[in-house]
Amino acid sequence: MEVDHSQSSITRRRRPALSCTVCRRRKLKCDRSLPCGQCVKSKTLDQCVYSAPKSSHKALGVPTSLSTSSPSEHRDAPSDAASLVGNGLYVFDSKNRIAKPRGRPDELQELRHRVQTLERALARSEPVQTPESSGYDSASELRISDPVSNKVRNLPDIACFRGKNGRTRFRGRSTWELSFRFLNDVVAFLQGRKKDLKAEGSEFRKMKHFRCEVRAKELKEQELVDQKRPDSMREMLPPRTIADELLNLYMSTFETTYRILHVPSFRKEYDAYWANPGAADMFFIAKLLSLMAAASCFISPTATVNEKDTLHDVAIGWILGVQSWVASLLVSATARIDTLQIHCLLMIARQALAIDGDVVWVTSGSLVHSAMIMGMHRDPLRFSKMTPFWAEMRRRLWATILELDLQASVDIGVAPTIDPDQYDCDPPSNCDDEDLTEDMLNGPVNKDSVILTQTSFQTMLARSLPIRVRIAKATNSLKFNLPYDEALRLSEDLMRYMNEALVPFPTPASNPGNPSFARSFMLFLMQRSLLILHRPYSQSVSLSPKYSYSRKVCLETALELLSQFEIPFPSFQTTRIPSLGHIGGGMFRDECSHAAITLCLELSLQITESGSNSAPTAPSGLNDLVRSQQDCLFRVLERTQDTFRSRISPKGSGCKAFVFLSMSVAAVKARLNGEDPLKRIEQAALRAVKVCQHIMSGTPYDELQTQTDSEPSDFGQSSTHTPEFGSSTSDFSFDPISFLSTNPNDPLDFNNIFDASYYRMPELWDPNFLSV
Repeated sequence: MEVDHSQSSITRRRRPALSCTVCRRRKLKCDRSLPCGQCVKSKTLDQCVYSAPKSSHKALGVPTSLSTSSPSEHRDAPSDAASLVGNGLYVFDSKNRIAKPRGRPDELQELRHRVQTLERALARSEPVQTPESSGYDSASELRISDPVSNKVRNLPDIACFRGKNGRTRFRGRSTWELSFRFLNDVVAFLQGRKKDLKAEGSEFRKMKHFRCEVRAKELKEQELVDQKRPDSMREMLPPRTIADELLNLYMSTFETTYRILHVPSFRKEYDAYWANPGAADMFFIAKLLSLMAAASCFISPTATVNEKDTLHDVAIGWILGVQSWVASLLVSATARIDTLQIHCLLMIARQALAIDGDVVWVTSGSLVHSAMIMGMHRDPLRFSKMTPFWAEMRRRLWATILELDLQASVDIGVAPTIDPDQYDCDPPSNCDDEDLTEDMLNGPVNKDSVILTQTSFQTMLARSLPIRVRIAKATNSLKFNLPYDEALRLSEDLMRYMNEALVPFPTPASNPGNPSFARSFMLFLMQRSLLILHRPYSQSVSLSPKYSYSRKVCLETALELLSQFEIPFPSFQTTRIPSLGHIGGGMFRDECSHAAITLCLELSLQITESGSNSAPTAPSGLNDLVRSQQDCLFRVLERTQDTFRSRISPKGSGCKAFVFLSMSVAAVKARLNGEDPLKRIEQAALRAVKVCQHIMSGTPYDELQTQTDSEPSDFGQSSTHTPEFGSSTSDFSFDPISFLSTNPNDPLDFNNIFDASYYRMPELWDPNFLSV
């Protein structure tokens, strides 16, 4: 029995040590990192090594025949063992460690082997696993391998990388250009007609002459506006009746969403200005002009101020005047909260009137940096001389700056400027402006979230800001590697925040005469992030059926988003209850177009799945149900087309969205009816450009709508005339394809024919910029 007992004690193995050699020698608890925490504290990073246990070949499961192999075979063992690991690199996992060859120093050889393994892992860009994270990382690596369309993962060059040489433009994954790339019929039409445009005597050649005349007229008008512009901002202020109307519009719309001003204090300054205009502060006048310019987007583009100049043109002059004044300030004057408020108001006005395009994102980044210089990103209580009133105003303004930067980054398709872990400023309190006074000794009482206050919108939106920033960063990353399981978790959290945020706001059903602008704005911002999150998977539904949920979410959310932009009144020029549909600028233009394209993609996918690309199938109960749903989607698209057509200004802004949507709807209808899509797209493009031409030549929208309704949907090639820009303008046939791209590498380039007047950038009309 004693012999048996001794034999059993000999076969007993020690438990393998998972700590590093330093912690084992010092008898300390090791956290199994590389380097571990104990070695970091003791500054012995170079000595933190995990040595393998000395085990026999039998313990490793190696056959006996291998144990009698030659020394050369033993020298090849490490490389063979490394190949056995494969994609799962358990570098610091003792369970997958290979015995060290005999006759070599233990720690040196082990460290050398791990360095080589790390180099191979970095070359393959694979995550290296430690003993603590081996289980979680291997699971996440499998989730990252979720199949996604190559267009979504790597971005197509034609749609997202545009321009040439010194003039280029990038559009990220959250923009509409990527979704438009999935409409194969429209893209094929744009690419197929580019050769016809280069022929001598083509309509495009004549269009170049028209473009030059438009550029000359724009430059002349811009010079006249600059000459008539008052030298002082005081002289720019309109009569009080107009100022009152614009101020009330701003306070009932944007100030309920983006909290920038303290309303009682500002109205007190406003009344004091009209009592004594000469004593007003220039910072107040700059704020007043900026907010009036932002509110002018709710007024009809044809409304005039002095029976000569339109309010839209006057508002642009206000923006330029305030920008010039801010640029002339000394550096010391810019480091104050009034300057940040002016920049926020200017950014809202420029987005609402769409005078800068993608340049707004550059402004938002500069605004974030200016705010951080003033310490707006830090807790206001860290400043010892900060009063409760100004501490709350700083919280409100910082939340507004973060939201403006997030929306601007999504517009262009890049990551936001700042992460949530880079600031510790608390969200604003849920309170009314009357609860804030400059002489208050204690902070305002934070009311319950279900109580509607003047700050409810901002407080609710700030709660979901980290999730929406996470979605924007993951979607617009260099490579799209967001696991679908994580995307579903983000979607669930965002939907929960959206449902909670809508509780304090009245529904249109409860108060149909006064739809809540803040509620519509809240829905738009939340649903926009939801669409951005699910679109990459919805566009890849053909690769994996598990993305069907994302497809359903995109369809429902796009329909809800488009419903927010429907104008509830036939003539909004006379109403004073604005909604998102009244905004004629570019703040929501791209996302509204993106939602409409999402519906076109859904219809196109349904047609592809049902095989309805030839002739209609025989009627049945299921087919009737599907066709009824498709008819509903087409009616929504047609109403969206009418909305886009009503937003076209006499100067051509809004034409591009209308033309692109008209071609997309025509392509889907042609596939559904078994017709030639390229022919129908060409007809729709001609019809859309004809509408744009009539509006630019001065035809009223109501009259144009009557003419359009009386015309048949299918029409032949008809000739129209260009707008009268001067006696030298010659008449010629108007070809819709002249608006399309002539760049073989960029069929989505619309020659900037519409964007030039939209963004007020005459330099884009350079004849050499878009030469064939």
